[in-house]
Amino acid sequence: MFSIILRTLKDRKVSIAVYTIAAVAFLWMYVALFPTIQGQAEQLQGLSEALPVELLDSMGVDAESFGFETLESFLALENFSFIWPIMALFMIIGYAGWAIASDIDKGTIEHILAKPVSRTQIFFGRYLAGIAMLIVFTFLSIYAVIPFAELHGVEYAISSYWPIFGLSFLFGWAIFGIAMMASAFFSEKSKVSMSVGGLILLMYVANIVSALVDKLENVQYLSFFYYYDHTAALMDHVVSWEAVAVFSGVAIITTLVGVFWFNKRDIAT
Repeated sequence: MFSIILRTLKDRKVSIAVYTIAAVAFLWMYVALFPTIQGQAEQLQGLSEALPVELLDSMGVDAESFGFETLESFLALENFSFIWPIMALFMIIGYAGWAIASDIDKGTIEHILAKPVSRTQIFFGRYLAGIAMLIVFTFLSIYAVIPFAELHGVEYAISSYWPIFGLSFLFGWAIFGIAMMASAFFSEKSKVSMSVGGLILLMYVANIVSALVDKLENVQYLSFFYYYDHTAALMDHVVSWEAVAVFSGVAIITTLVGVFWFNKRDIAT
């Protein structure tokens, strides 16, 4: 299985490099912009006070923590509210679709299954390679803030970044579990992308609607974006036990279902 992991990482090195470099570049841009933004903090704070609390909630931003006084508050609003999650989602779903469904679609899965390894080993070899990619992407796209902040003379709180690293990894892991399960279910990569992408889009919409419509407030609990509280992680150094339980629970259950289905399914169909 170790050879499968190494081979997979070698095959996907360009993909992980592209996504990671893009995420790091966005982070660098925001850090470089921060001194200018910080100089206009009072004017921007006045603008924030004019925004409805419900609108900020729908963006996953705590109205009380909204501001531009610190690098962490700025990154919570600009980077981790949308840019980081969307890039992670593209990388995770794309990889998961390639990991199993793409080989079935192209007919190359039979050559892989002909080797002296079990389906479980194949699944977890590809799975663990994806987890390694997720860890590398998450670590570099978050902790690159340190050299960038030093380069631009921006103050930062190092203690803020391990909670957002942990929360972001759990968020990605949960989606990765769902995507790998979908890849084991379907025989086409496009169906994996559409099904998982559609589910995530519904979650995003549910989170927005629950913040804007009082009667639908409880819908927020069905959305991963409710538990991905990046503001609390960055500003308060807190990751809720709810988030840990939901993300890890979904990741484990979907992974087990995925490997079970991959072992039992008829690849020819």
